[in-house]
Amino acid sequence: MKQILLFFIAIMIFSCSKDDSSAISETDMKLVTGINLTNTGANIEMQLGNPNVLNTPLSVYPNPPSGVVAIESYENMTDIWLVPANAQKIFQTTDFNNILNTELYTESEIDSNSNLKFLNLNVTNIQLNLENVNSGYYKVFVKINGSIYWDNIYVANNGIQIDNLINFWN
Repeated sequence: MKQILLFFIAIMIFSCSKDDSSAISETDMKLVTGINLTNTGANIEMQLGNPNVLNTPLSVYPNPPSGVVAIESYENMTDIWLVPANAQKIFQTTDFNNILNTELYTESEIDSNSNLKFLNLNVTNIQLNLENVNSGYYKVFVKINGSIYWDNIYVANNGIQIDNLINFWN
């Protein structure tokens, strides 16, 4: 009887051990920790949350887009991917400038997670029709001179109340 009891206790200890493999990291590709509301290229109207973006040579606007989003860069863009993401109010005090870099994600992992892609481009600006994309949070990945940059957007094809978006992040 003692052996059976010890066996069950051992099973419980090992089966209940903490599994960190499901923990979310600051660099999770599908994580959105904030967005920048924009109307035009370089003008951020309002920052919501703590955006985990690396968009130095890149402008994505308007945000939130409804139907069409413009992407501009002062250098040629060759590939663009849209990856569905989940918004979570975590890592709000993280300094993403010290964590994020252009080599963080590989093209193959971005490509395999994207649901919309525009490849083999040679443009400095483009307008993408997002009318058939489900409303929600996305990461827009852009390849510029062999490096990958990204921004977070909220597609609002079902209409959006800006107050609801702001309230979510407050």
